[in-house]
Amino acid sequence: MLFCLALTGAQAQTRDSVAFKPHWFVQPQVGVGYHVGEAKFSKLLSPAAQLSVGRQFSPLFGLRLGASGWQTRNWQAHPKAEYKWNYVQANLDATLSLSNLIWGWKDSRKWNVYGFAGVGLNIAFKNDDANRLANTPESTGVPAQQNTEFEKLWSGTRLFPAGRLGGGVEYALSERVALGLEYNANVLPDKWNSKKGKKDNLDWQQNLLVGVKIALGKTRKHIRIEEPAPVIEEKPVVREEPKPVVVEQPKPVVETKAVVEKAPDMPEVKVYFTASSTRLTPKEVEKLQPVADYLKKYPAKHVAVYGYASTDGHKAYNQRLSNRRAKAVERWFTANGIDASRIKAEGKGETNMGSRKKSRVAAVIQIKD
Repeated sequence: MLFCLALTGAQAQTRDSVAFKPHWFVQPQVGVGYHVGEAKFSKLLSPAAQLSVGRQFSPLFGLRLGASGWQTRNWQAHPKAEYKWNYVQANLDATLSLSNLIWGWKDSRKWNVYGFAGVGLNIAFKNDDANRLANTPESTGVPAQQNTEFEKLWSGTRLFPAGRLGGGVEYALSERVALGLEYNANVLPDKWNSKKGKKDNLDWQQNLLVGVKIALGKTRKHIRIEEPAPVIEEKPVVREEPKPVVVEQPKPVVETKAVVEKAPDMPEVKVYFTASSTRLTPKEVEKLQPVADYLKKYPAKHVAVYGYASTDGHKAYNQRLSNRRAKAVERWFTANGIDASRIKAEGKGETNMGSRKKSRVAAVIQIKD
């Protein structure tokens, strides 16, 4: 007898999913600035503002260009006297969403905690108060040549480089609008406040700002995901061949056909990957070894390897990632003695298998004869 296996295929299933969409945004903010100096905390506060325009490239990373500033003030010590000056600072910041880094992106999440680092160019001007205190003995009670607190005095308009660090928290009111609270610290050369710090210490200017972040377009996109259809196996169908004919000869000879051994069906095997990875761990390799043994025992059999990725990040990136995962499994088979012509490796792109962990998968399926 000959055994043959009848297969039927179910249609692929589709579902709608929400994914992140890169977008531009504008971010106006106002608040209070603080410059470290020789006076009480409350006497060193000044108004501050910031306006930024940026691009959110992915759920994790963004870039913004903006301008901040207004006014800052400090105090000389002997005798105590306040002086003010103005500044505008051009900033370029790289932002990182800590919420999405730790928990992954979700369209339903309202809160977002972020950090940033950047550089700036500080344009300082109207330093008239410091110049007046340094050059007017009557206002200080100290001869002008002895008033040496302003060892780094400047006038006119000056440019200073700046480094920036900070973080903030946002609460989404809608898909495009979020309220935010941000802290940033700006480090500048010692000359910025006209005074020389101990050992030429750098000057620090800090801001606490509240504002609104407005997306200039949609921040989410709806996509249709096609999930691979499961293979439904039917029971083996037995087909009887005609019985061999026995021909009477002077010496009767009965001809019989040899029984052909049927290879058993190979079960589907799934190997899983960590986020953004194509490396096979030893635990997952153990799942592949029985498949390699099966293919060596039955050299006429072929397998298909389908790679998948979770829905985090860009769709194009996930397509490439799923293809590399399928190729990683194919390379393991060829390295273990299986000819590449017996393996079909293909990336299927994004999928949702119930969780991000289960969606980062490569499935090894037997190709039926």
